[in-house]
Amino acid sequence: MRDVLVISLAWIFVIEQGLCGKLERVAHRPNNVLDDYYAYRHISIIHFNVPDCTVAAKFKFTVKEEKIGGIGGCSARNVSIFLKSGSLPFVRPDGSKIAAKLMKERRQYYSLDMESNGYNDSIRIDAPSPGDWYAIAFRSWSDPDNGKITQQGLGASCDTILDAELLLESASIVSSMDPKWKYEVHMNESMDSAVIQLLIPDEFVESNLLFTSSCGEECTIAVYVTAEDYLTGMTLNTTNGTVFFKPYSDAFHYVTLRLLSGNSSNVSLQLFDNSSTYDLDQVKLVDLMRKSLPDFFLFDYEHLQGNSIKPSAFNLTSNTLSVLSFEIGRVYDVGGTLTIGLKIVDVKDKGKKNIIVIACISLGYYSNITAGGSCTRMENTTIADIYVNSTGPATLHIPFPEPGIWHISLKAFCVEENCHCIGTCLNNTICEDCDCMNPCDARVESRISSLPCIEGRCNSRGKCMHYMSGGFVFAACHCSGAYRGFDCADDTYVLSNSDIIVRVLMLTCSNLAFIASVYVAIRRQYFTEAIVYAAVLFFSTFYHACEAGEDVYSVCIMRLSVLQFCDFFNALLSIWVTLVAMASFGPKLTAFCQITGAVILAMSAEMDRTALWVFLLPAVTGSALIGFSWGIRCKRRGTIRYPSRPYRNIYFPAGLLLVSVGLVCYAFLQTRSNYYIVHSLWHVCVAIGAILLLPKRKYMK
Repeated sequence: MRDVLVISLAWIFVIEQGLCGKLERVAHRPNNVLDDYYAYRHISIIHFNVPDCTVAAKFKFTVKEEKIGGIGGCSARNVSIFLKSGSLPFVRPDGSKIAAKLMKERRQYYSLDMESNGYNDSIRIDAPSPGDWYAIAFRSWSDPDNGKITQQGLGASCDTILDAELLLESASIVSSMDPKWKYEVHMNESMDSAVIQLLIPDEFVESNLLFTSSCGEECTIAVYVTAEDYLTGMTLNTTNGTVFFKPYSDAFHYVTLRLLSGNSSNVSLQLFDNSSTYDLDQVKLVDLMRKSLPDFFLFDYEHLQGNSIKPSAFNLTSNTLSVLSFEIGRVYDVGGTLTIGLKIVDVKDKGKKNIIVIACISLGYYSNITAGGSCTRMENTTIADIYVNSTGPATLHIPFPEPGIWHISLKAFCVEENCHCIGTCLNNTICEDCDCMNPCDARVESRISSLPCIEGRCNSRGKCMHYMSGGFVFAACHCSGAYRGFDCADDTYVLSNSDIIVRVLMLTCSNLAFIASVYVAIRRQYFTEAIVYAAVLFFSTFYHACEAGEDVYSVCIMRLSVLQFCDFFNALLSIWVTLVAMASFGPKLTAFCQITGAVILAMSAEMDRTALWVFLLPAVTGSALIGFSWGIRCKRRGTIRYPSRPYRNIYFPAGLLLVSVGLVCYAFLQTRSNYYIVHSLWHVCVAIGAILLLPKRKYMK
């Protein structure tokens, strides 16, 4: 540490002319395609790097819609953007619940809501912390039950494209400072910003930075103190001003000054050690060793004694604050979830059953622990992050941890019987003191590990998967059924067993209407059509029995993909053979049309079974054949009264109307909440429509 300080102080005080107040573009990240947000795995990651000694950073975003197919124009959609330094922002835009206990005191992130209308918006950050910055973006979350199920090709197919830029303002003055010396900088209208870099020794547990301005109230100076994150700041409009902060261990600190008003000013800085309230001899550092595993963000930090390879417990003493320290690296360590577990061991004295261990977790510096079991952090006092009692271990999870040196402060307390304040102190209340909590000794085991998702699992309701976006790997859950959330613990959209049974029965039993279609086709001697209608009945029934049961009441006689193909293909084929039958060609031409259509529709269904053109192909071609066949017959007879009156005036219009109603429902009215109703209606409309449209042979003579 001392060598690094000497090297840093060996720099000559450099004064560089910069871009005073001017933002210059330094990075461009174009053509990021955004997805709809249903789970965290749908994010798109954009990475930036902010150099040291930056006065201000502006992250500029432009979102637009790009048409890739379909009919009509693209409508603007809502887009959400989140920005954070060091690691991925952990967000829950859907408000989903998480069963695992997560750390609450995390680094700040920035958010931006936009529309994909081609306009730009930006996030400006003064005195940004240097290093990695991550933006995540997606099409904003909306209630999936209200989402429409639209047919591909019926409207415009559009991609939401995000372009991102980074613009930086450099300092007019850049210099280094010895933390033990007083330093002075001159600022004026042409040199209105300065960044002073300093490396604070480890013995500085708390620091005061005193500022003195020569112009007093005649000028206003903005002051920012940053390290790996923003630490503190103030607006200096008097002669003297002081800021308090806890320095980060083994990290460079940056003091950024900006002259907001006034012609010129000499500003002096002096750092004071405010650690007199701390007895450093009462702080015990517990050494941990890192064990890295051969996979993404898999590692442990263990307490090992001597040359042992098995982790061991360590002692907490009543008169010391024990501190565990470990490092999270950049990029490769931040894609998983950090898990911190603590357990009290070797509690043999019956008089010490009521032992609790307080743990305060902080990044960059270690927190002190009050006599009431609360954590003294940078600017305030908060409740403890982990409470451990003798009944069992306690665990805390930190998704996508920020890089840097993490510290876990530990202290054990023996709680007297009938202690009333302990309940208050452990129930989300900040306690400076509690008379019946007395510091004592304890023996503790620690488990500090990084794993994908939450300890590599998703609550048995999903799979933990690795995803890549923007060149970065992260872990997220792929939930099964209707479960959602970061650990698949949110059951808001999970259906009850009775609801699932109703949906399965409606989607499957509605296909029984095709029994009438098969019967009528056989009675009218349309045997090929009868086979196709029977295939629709069979495959549609078992397809919905397999996919609609939410893995609870599913009946899958073969792979779902096979059932889906057979369902779509036979549905298309039923449309085609019905239209060919209505054209009323001779036996040879009818057979030729049926076989040719079956081959082409099989290929089409395999290419893109949900696209609009796949449904239009048999419908338009079959309608053209009907028009051609009926037109020739009308021309030969010299009359437009073909086919016969009952079919022409009753069955054909009624069947056409019924099928049209089904098509409108299928194409425009389906949502995720009413799918089982509307789709069942579609089954019935198609089956009855086929009965009405399939003509008796005497009507076509």
